[in-house]
Amino acid sequence: MTAEKGVRHLNLSRSDSGIVEISSASGDVSTGTPMSPSSMYAKTTVADVPHSFMDAVVFCHWDNILGPRLEHVWYISDRPQPHVNILRFITSQVLSGEICRELDTSHVDFKFFDIPDKGVVIPSFVFSALRGTDLSLHALALIIPNSELSVFLQVNDIVQSWFNRIIAKFRVLLNKRNFGEEDLEQFTSWLACCLQMLSSLHEAGLPHTIHLSYTALCPSCNLEQDFLQQAIASHLMTFGRSVVVGRVPDRVNKVVHTLALFSWESERSCSRQAVEGKQWPYAHDLCIQGILKNKDGSYDLPIRDILYSKYPSSIIDVQKRDIRQSSSVADHPHLSHVAATEELSQLYNDRGSASSFTSMFQSADIPETLVKTLLDELHKLPVQNGIREAFVAHFMHLLQRHALTLIKHVEVETQRGIQPLRGGLKKLRHDLNLPLEGDLRIVVAAAEKLKPGLCHLVFGDRRHDADYLPNVTELL
Repeated sequence: MTAEKGVRHLNLSRSDSGIVEISSASGDVSTGTPMSPSSMYAKTTVADVPHSFMDAVVFCHWDNILGPRLEHVWYISDRPQPHVNILRFITSQVLSGEICRELDTSHVDFKFFDIPDKGVVIPSFVFSALRGTDLSLHALALIIPNSELSVFLQVNDIVQSWFNRIIAKFRVLLNKRNFGEEDLEQFTSWLACCLQMLSSLHEAGLPHTIHLSYTALCPSCNLEQDFLQQAIASHLMTFGRSVVVGRVPDRVNKVVHTLALFSWESERSCSRQAVEGKQWPYAHDLCIQGILKNKDGSYDLPIRDILYSKYPSSIIDVQKRDIRQSSSVADHPHLSHVAATEELSQLYNDRGSASSFTSMFQSADIPETLVKTLLDELHKLPVQNGIREAFVAHFMHLLQRHALTLIKHVEVETQRGIQPLRGGLKKLRHDLNLPLEGDLRIVVAAAEKLKPGLCHLVFGDRRHDADYLPNVTELL
């Protein structure tokens, strides 16, 4: 049979407009009809992100009638825009495996999809949210080219921390009955802050290898020995988390690079130095960050953001030679929970964002011998051929061995957390030959990073344990 003249064929348009083109056998387009409203989605472009490894962020949800539904896409300026077919494929891929998920849980699941045939990797956050009166499944998916995978893996922990906080606040917005454009604009501002922070790591990140000439351990540097010792010791006590503030970028960066010597390579990837003319705000969960003061000598450190971080931080003022710590190891989980609860409560009740926390920074003048002995021996070594850098690296590996010894000792003494630490801290210091408070804190901080939860067995109180804290989203 021959083809009938004038027969028309349906072709899916290659545009994002949601149009089905009806063309004749000759290829001429004769009509265009819109697809169903369920296929429509909104778009937003996030500007002022000069260095981004993401192409877009997708927001989608599960519709009980239509299934996975794409709702909003945030494109990153100056980045390729994924085709609509890829967006819908990602929506289906992220949500289709969650049909049997329990919606009454407040947990945010992180999932990672590698899709080689599409040339992208998709880190995604799946969560349930009460939208008006309906509890439904939602997801945020990040679209990252395969070529940028190594960059994402270096900052994976920071991305998860920031998006978990964003999602907690986004849930509150979704729960409002009048959820609309203003709420989406607010979410876009949070997303832009996160992307700009990641961009700053590309612009002012630390090198993987730190040379001695960049640090305060160089003989030509005139930084006081006592201040340097206290800064390094406090940095190690606060789990390698430090904020260095000052007026002169070179002086700030001297201290930043010095502390980077006492951090692992993965932590250097999540750190940034100060840059002349750049007034980046404090970013929670960065390992080391340099912040420049204003012309009047002031600087802004939001206490809530500092407490929201996973670990306490050292605040090092290079100009005033002052070193403080944000909170004690035992109190930080409890204070972090209170800060998160207050933030969500204020957002839900439209009470602004003012924090009720007053300055609670503590002195970092804690006696210790580990860093003091290291610096005394370090200055006896020659500067050439990377000998001092190797000596510091050896100290860091030795510190890890101390930490592993502490972990095994605490596991035995507590029967892997079943009972309290026998003999308390006094016996622990004696057994591990850590008589001073600072030495114990340094080793415990290193052990906590290897085995999370150890601090609760050594310092903590059960009422500060995360298992006993109420869920933030259940308080609203």
